[in-house]
Amino acid sequence: MTLNHINHGDPDRVPIPARDELRQATPGSAHAIAATINPSIEVRDLAIVADGRPLLEGVSFVLPAGATLAIVGRTGAGKTTLVDAVLRMQEVAPGAVRIGGRDVTHIPLAELRGLIGYAPQDAFLFSATVADNIAFGIRANLDATARDERVRRAAEAAGLTPDVAVLPDGYQTMVGERGITLSGGQRQRVALARALAADPQILILDDSLSSVDAETERTILTRLRPILAGRTSILISHRVAAVKDADQILVMDGGRVAESGTHAALLASGGIYASLYREQLAQEAVE
Repeated sequence: MTLNHINHGDPDRVPIPARDELRQATPGSAHAIAATINPSIEVRDLAIVADGRPLLEGVSFVLPAGATLAIVGRTGAGKTTLVDAVLRMQEVAPGAVRIGGRDVTHIPLAELRGLIGYAPQDAFLFSATVADNIAFGIRANLDATARDERVRRAAEAAGLTPDVAVLPDGYQTMVGERGITLSGGQRQRVALARALAADPQILILDDSLSSVDAETERTILTRLRPILAGRTSILISHRVAAVKDADQILVMDGGRVAESGTHAALLASGGIYASLYREQLAQEAVE
C-alpha cells in the first residue's frame, strides 16, 4: 500500500501501537542508543538569564518515566524556555536538567534528539510532500510499506486525516516552503504527526494545537491518550482545560513555578490556575 492509495474511509484503521511495537531502530543508531535510557526527567533549581534578564528562576520538578506533565501560565511566563532547556535548545548549567539520571549536558545531541519528539507552536515544514514532512522524524529502518503505515497512523492520531482527504494529491500533495499552502492548524497537525511518527520515548508538545479551536484540541488530545500511556510527555497549552488530565501540572508565572499539583488540587487551592480555568471557561461560553 502506498500513501497515494489510502482508503480514508477504512473502518479497520487502528491507532499507533504502543511505542515498543513501533520501534525498529538500527542497532548502534542514535535512536537505538536512546531506547536504552530511562526517560524520566528531573529539573533541579534551573535558572536561565538572557541579556541580564532572568527568564527562569529556581525551577524544579521530577517527572517519572511514563508520566505526563502539563505546563500552563500566561504569555511570557517561561513555559517555552523551560522545554527549550530540556531539549538543550537553551543551554543550561551542568546538573540542572537530567534525563534518566544523566546530566543532559553530557548526552550527545544526536542521542538526545533520538530520544525526544517535539512539536512546537510555530511548526516548520519543508517544501516537500505531506507524507515526507511527517516521515522526516522517522529514524527506524523501515521499508516503504511500513513507513507509509507509520505516517498514516500518525496523521490520524494528529487529527489530520480529514484534511489530507481533501488535498488534491492526498499525502503526496506538495506543500510550499514552511508549509505556506496549508492553514496554521494544518501545519501544526503535520508537525504533531511528525513527532508521533518518530515514536519517541519523550514527547514534548509546546502549544502545538494553538491554531485549532478548543473543541478540536480536546478531541485530538483525547485521541492521544492511549499513545501517551507509558510515554514520558510534557504538554504546554494556553488552554487550561485541555491538559487537566495530566499527572502533574506546573503553573508558571514570571519565570518561576507558582503552583503545582493535579487539576483537582489546583482548583481547590483557588490560586492562579483556578483563576485561569474560570476565565477560560467563561470565554468559551461566550464564544
